[in-house]
Amino acid sequence: MSLPFLITAGTTVAATGVALVWSMRSTGGLQRKEWDELVALLEPLHAGGLEMVARDHIEPQSNQIRLEPAEMWSLLGGAEGLRRMQANADVMVALAGYASRWNLVEAAIVAERMRQDAILLRRALFRIRVDRALHRRPLRLPFYLQQAASSYYLMQRRLLCLYETTHAGLRPQLAAAL
Repeated sequence: MSLPFLITAGTTVAATGVALVWSMRSTGGLQRKEWDELVALLEPLHAGGLEMVARDHIEPQSNQIRLEPAEMWSLLGGAEGLRRMQANADVMVALAGYASRWNLVEAAIVAERMRQDAILLRRALFRIRVDRALHRRPLRLPFYLQQAASSYYLMQRRLLCLYETTHAGLRPQLAAAL
């Protein structure tokens, strides 16, 4: 094995470990918050743009190269929009966990599905950040943007459906915050 490969592999493993620990620490405090506090933590996103990019990925149509990378970047709100997606993902998982007060079984299943979506979201956002930090314009950027958008969109849909069945009275406020 060559030295550059070992350095790259070691750096990647270290960065992944740091990101994992940081992510676990940031979500730990959310579990102790009340519903109103959690909803207040949600940061607004351009919902129409997010849905457009996500649906372009998860509901393919005959013209599958409809959105250009620059357009996707803009629709998602650029770097700030991606940061908000990551912050909101942690809050949404905590809100799914909060729903276990009313329906333990369904909330546990939905929360786990959302955790899996959050992993895909974080992975895509990590790849986007690395490529931007290295000033690379990879061909995969649109795929990472679509993967991030579709993972986030699925998390939103799952959470809203969970609240519709477990506590419909809170769903309108949650939908407005998302």
